[in-house]
Amino acid sequence: MTDIKFRTVRSDLYNRYGHICDSQIIDDIVDTVVDEHTATAKVTNFLSVLVAREAAERIEDHIWTHGDVGDRRKRILFVSRGNAAWASLAAGLARQLSGNAVVATVAGTHPENREDTLVEWVMDERGLDTSAQLDFGRQRTLDAADIVVYLGIDETPDLAGRRYVQWDISAADGMDLSQARVTADDLADHVSILLSELGVPVQTRSPLPA
Repeated sequence: MTDIKFRTVRSDLYNRYGHICDSQIIDDIVDTVVDEHTATAKVTNFLSVLVAREAAERIEDHIWTHGDVGDRRKRILFVSRGNAAWASLAAGLARQLSGNAVVATVAGTHPENREDTLVEWVMDERGLDTSAQLDFGRQRTLDAADIVVYLGIDETPDLAGRRYVQWDISAADGMDLSQARVTADDLADHVSILLSELGVPVQTRSPLPA
């Protein structure tokens, strides 16, 4: 690999995981992810960011499976075509409440609806990671989500997954901040129940600002 941006990605992953994962395994995973992304990417501006995120997830899965941590982490894909910010919030909650014991991604459908300042404000209040990995439906069968969660009862299950659930979550349109917070609490309850069903210990929620 000669491209300097991928060399930087590789170096960062060495620094992050080299103490618990063999460098050859890191190399193999990075090479595989780079090959997959470069074969399908139409825009390469953010390719290094996408490669870094997905390679990190696969390395963590390898460590999880082959180390003393336990079985492969469950993969949860959140989908909201009407307001993708809710899906990002749900994914952030899944990572936070599980202590990163699950891989939570967001389906890249209707990216024009992705931004929602109100929901992003609520995410920031809760200290949620807003950089959820976007999944553009290019999963192979083995990489398909264990559970695909559709945030809306009218959503049609059409993405790769081993199980599908639908949550009745209101659209953010017309909501004020107080209503958005209530919806976020509702999502947190749903996520906690889902994690418990998966056998994933749920972390204690941090107190929210008054």
